[in-house]
Amino acid sequence: MSGAFIDLPAQPDPTWQEVQRSKEDTTKVLRLSDLCFAYRRKDPDSALYFGGRALALARKLRYPKGEAQALNDIAIIHIDRSAFGEADSNLRAALRIRRRIGDEEGAGAVHNKLGNLYQAQLRLEEALEENRRALAIFEKLDQRAKSAIILSNIAILEFNLGQHEAALKDHRTAASVRAELGDGAGLAISHGNMANVLLALGDTAEALDLLQRAATYFREHDLDLEYAVQVNNEAGVRLHRGEVHRAAALYSEALAIRERAGDRKAIASSLIGLADANARSGRTVEARRMAFRALDIAREVGATSEQMQAYRTLARIHARLGQADSTLVYHERFAALRDSVFSVENGRRISDLQARLGIERKEQELQQQRADINEKNLAIAELDQRAERRRYLLILAAFGIGAVGLLALFMIQRQKRKAEALRNASVIAERELGLKALVHRTDAERKRIASELHDGVGQLLTGLKYRLQAVVGEDARLQAALALADEAGREVRGIAHSMMPRALEETGLVPALTDMFERSLSVPGLEHTFEHHGMDRRFPTAVETGIYRIAQEVVSNVLKHAHARLVDVQLLVNQGAIVLIMEDDGVGLDPARVGQGLGLRNLQDRARTMNGNIDLSAREGGGTVVTLRVPLSDRTGS
Repeated sequence: MSGAFIDLPAQPDPTWQEVQRSKEDTTKVLRLSDLCFAYRRKDPDSALYFGGRALALARKLRYPKGEAQALNDIAIIHIDRSAFGEADSNLRAALRIRRRIGDEEGAGAVHNKLGNLYQAQLRLEEALEENRRALAIFEKLDQRAKSAIILSNIAILEFNLGQHEAALKDHRTAASVRAELGDGAGLAISHGNMANVLLALGDTAEALDLLQRAATYFREHDLDLEYAVQVNNEAGVRLHRGEVHRAAALYSEALAIRERAGDRKAIASSLIGLADANARSGRTVEARRMAFRALDIAREVGATSEQMQAYRTLARIHARLGQADSTLVYHERFAALRDSVFSVENGRRISDLQARLGIERKEQELQQQRADINEKNLAIAELDQRAERRRYLLILAAFGIGAVGLLALFMIQRQKRKAEALRNASVIAERELGLKALVHRTDAERKRIASELHDGVGQLLTGLKYRLQAVVGEDARLQAALALADEAGREVRGIAHSMMPRALEETGLVPALTDMFERSLSVPGLEHTFEHHGMDRRFPTAVETGIYRIAQEVVSNVLKHAHARLVDVQLLVNQGAIVLIMEDDGVGLDPARVGQGLGLRNLQDRARTMNGNIDLSAREGGGTVVTLRVPLSDRTGS
């Protein structure tokens, strides 16, 4: 049991009456081809009639795709009837059409059928090559279901060539693809094919398990003919194991299904198996009757393979009966039929080879003539090339001298640019260091002055206030002095706070900004919001101070110039950076005023000291958006 090749699927079987009444168009061509495929087993003559009608109509309509399909389906009938020459001619014509119209998928299907043809002729290496061509096409088109079908056919050929391990591997790959695609029927077919390989490897137990799983699927899905194939194969395994009665029962079950379906070629196959089982159980009369019936059916449908099996089975039956003459007769008929198949095929191959040799001789003569002409042309061309070569050498020499000069000039300029770039980088680095030092000194000085104002002058004013309170009494002038001292104390503390808020040093950036926004933006007609995310840790003092100062500058600008009603502030850590976004709905910024009032350059310098950048842009609907990004190093945060 080598396994049966699988054809790529056709359309469902339309009824002849519906097709006959339909309009003569391209759809009718395809429906006639479907009828041809559907009738190929139960009524090959009708199938050929439908295929011929499809072919004629396709040519009349100048419909090349339909013509190729009809040729393809007619070829399948010829393969079943062992009319291999006609099948080959039809398939070659179909392949030429598919290639001419650029139908890669159709060409893949034709290579599949050529593989079936060569398989039927036992030209297994050629069949393998055709199937590999089909597989390459379907893999290129990402047709996974069809690729699995072709891979299964390749595995069958490998099995017939004795490459059992390779066959089992490819069957399993095809089964895996079908399982992924949810193709239950295809998976069941793969199980049946794997069973054949396992039987050859001696593992009859797993072979039976796979056959029964396949049969169960087909039975549950009412796929009678496919179920019959698995039952017939299981019968072969049982017969191989010596379970003659079980094998006979299974062959009988498969035969009954095939007789109901009218699949005469398959009927002949089951009859041959049943005849073999009966012969082994001693029922030789019944065995002879079944073998002769199988032989008659195989002759009627032109099934050469089944005829050979019938002759071989009859030879075995008569050998069991001790009838040496009859045994010899049937064995000779088997050998003669086998040899006739090979002789016809070998004759065709010899004719093809002779034709190729004739063409090759003519081509060799033409090639010799071309070679003589080419030799003369080469001699002339060589003289021309020598003259050209001299001219080229002179040009190249001049060009080389110029190129060397240009290269030297380029290298000098490059060195100059490189040296200038290094000097510029050094100057920029020095300026950046100077800027950072200046900002650091400024912040330190602000901190010192704020501390002195708060702890020195502030404390003195507080003491003055308390002394005035002790003696103020009813004297109006002393009361005025007390009020003035109180106001001076608040002013000093406000200045100290604006220069270096204690909250920034003691509790961090978010509390300091919250306090600053509350103090500065809590004015009539102005609302503000402050949202912060991911700021639950401390950052380096220089970073926190820098962000605070920039926010302070922006708030000052909003109050002086923006005439805003809303200020929206967001502070967050995002993608390795601290981001401060401040939006207002004011009148927007005049670039000249930004340079004078806001001090954009100072903001940019402050941002650069933190390796950050700041951007000012117009807000949709009016106003300004200020965005500051300060990258965080691995050591940032505490």
